[in-house]
Amino acid sequence: MKTKIFLFLAIAGLSFAGTKSYDVTFDSPAVLGPMEVESGHYKVSFDGSKVTLVNENTRKSFETTATVQTSEKKFSETVVESKRTEGKLLVDEIQLGGTKTALDFKR
Repeated sequence: MKTKIFLFLAIAGLSFAGTKSYDVTFDSPAVLGPMEVESGHYKVSFDGSKVTLVNENTRKSFETTATVQTSEKKFSETVVESKRTEGKLLVDEIQLGGTKTALDFKR
């Protein structure tokens, strides 16, 4: 019986471990691929090429796709690489702190 409970808890723990999120803040509306989000603080998570952003204030969820890139070194912090055009941030890439992963949104 103890083995079954331990196995259940181990499997449940693995399912939660796969959904790590990263904090990003946009100081103006941001365009990530085909999707646009309003300015604000977001939790970013991904599963393969599917990227989910959740606005911390409104709890509104947005989904888009990105190309997952792997660098040789870990990123020390989460960084958004973007350029400002007509009052909007055009997000090229989000480098995920503590990982070797970057999400590429280039159009």
